[in-house]
Amino acid sequence: MANDRHCFECYGYDIIIDNNLKPWLVEVNASPSLTSTTVTDRILKYKLIDNILSVVLPPDGVPDVRWNKIPSQDGLGNFELLLDEEIAAQEDNSNAHHSKNARSLGNRWK
Repeated sequence: MANDRHCFECYGYDIIIDNNLKPWLVEVNASPSLTSTTVTDRILKYKLIDNILSVVLPPDGVPDVRWNKIPSQDGLGNFELLLDEEIAAQEDNSNAHHSKNARSLGNRWK
């Protein structure tokens, strides 16, 4: 997995569902095939590509330096945001800052 905020990757998850409707992850593909074999498969993959483009491109389709790279809720399409890395980093920095202050205060009282 690339750890670059300027990149977007699409992974293919192969899942099977057993008789009890329990999903089982078989494998994850770094380069999933986007060819389709059925009409339903073509529609699914078309929507996937459309949703990806709505996330990674600004609404007018032309990225520039002023674009804040945060898609609107509508721009997320059928995706669901699970983790906002910028908010997580701010929280980590805030927690580290509080821990550092707590340690330094603790050291003053020793």
